[in-house]
Amino acid sequence: MGQYKGQVIVSSEKQFVYRDSENRGHVQLPNMVVSCLELSDTSKIAYGVISKYVFENGREAFPAVSRIAMACNCTKKTAIKYIDELCEKGFILKERNGNRKTNSYYLMDIDKIDHLHVSEMFWRTVNSVYKEVEVCLYEDVYECFIKMLEKLDKEGIIFREIPVDAETESHIRETLLSRVKKEGDDLFNPPYAGKAKSDISDQPATKEVMRNVLGGTVEKAGNFGEGKSRFSLPDDIDRWKNDNFVQYFYEKFIDATGRTHETARSKHRGMIGRLLKNVDGNKALIKLRINAFFQIGYDNQSLEWFCTSGRAAEIDLFVEKGKKPFYIAAQEKKEMVETTAQTKSGMSAEDFLKRIKGGN
Repeated sequence: MGQYKGQVIVSSEKQFVYRDSENRGHVQLPNMVVSCLELSDTSKIAYGVISKYVFENGREAFPAVSRIAMACNCTKKTAIKYIDELCEKGFILKERNGNRKTNSYYLMDIDKIDHLHVSEMFWRTVNSVYKEVEVCLYEDVYECFIKMLEKLDKEGIIFREIPVDAETESHIRETLLSRVKKEGDDLFNPPYAGKAKSDISDQPATKEVMRNVLGGTVEKAGNFGEGKSRFSLPDDIDRWKNDNFVQYFYEKFIDATGRTHETARSKHRGMIGRLLKNVDGNKALIKLRINAFFQIGYDNQSLEWFCTSGRAAEIDLFVEKGKKPFYIAAQEKKEMVETTAQTKSGMSAEDFLKRIKGGN
């Protein structure tokens, strides 16, 4: 084939972007910077402008503040404010050159920016909550999350100093999820904080349900720590009804989380009924699965999650071979390693949680 000698045709868009404009080309920024929490929008623009000059020069850049202000569509005073924000939060390094010379700017390595590690942790929790709620609750997730950030500001907690670890991430996730589901009255106040847990067996309505529906004998919740259940079930599991399984699950949930399960007996009885139908009425297997479910350590320990498709295979694998789902095993392994942000943080996970919960 002969060599093509015709004219190369460039689209009008590329012609304008790469040849005919004063500000040619593109600036590529990591999505985590574009979506970074607790970083002002104008600071993100300023970061992009400084990045443009750094990319052109190689190692550093020294644009005048006036040029940064023009690109950000703001005054020089405002531009300085956002440049200082980038410096304070660890995104750039600024060196003063003196003698009326422009400052030199350096971009910090993305993986060394503590603020970004914290932002990504919060994003993980939000996306995790989105997966567990109905689409109609997405706006509620957003509103609750904004209130959560406002609470951090009110408490005077510096965002970049929040520890990035499994304990903190789990607490943020559970708090946000409970708030969205209207299970909590206040952000970051864990159930039973500062007060004793209520004894569910002392509540008249609960006693009535246990006696009339379960056919068992109610016992004091305080005896549970001595090896006794909060209620008695028929010794013969073949005599268990759907309600027995539901209440058994509720009790396991209390032991695992320290709070009561959302009560929806009619719906939950139906779910248990379908599970029993799938295993040809093998009640011993369902009880075994419930026990294994809480041993595995799912983030979501609700009965709804237990009954979702896919759980049975995971739980049976754990029962037979002791293997947890790969994503849980990977998370547990990750929890053993502290991130760079946590190592550098001036606040431990324990200190952060104490401040959030109102401790001293």
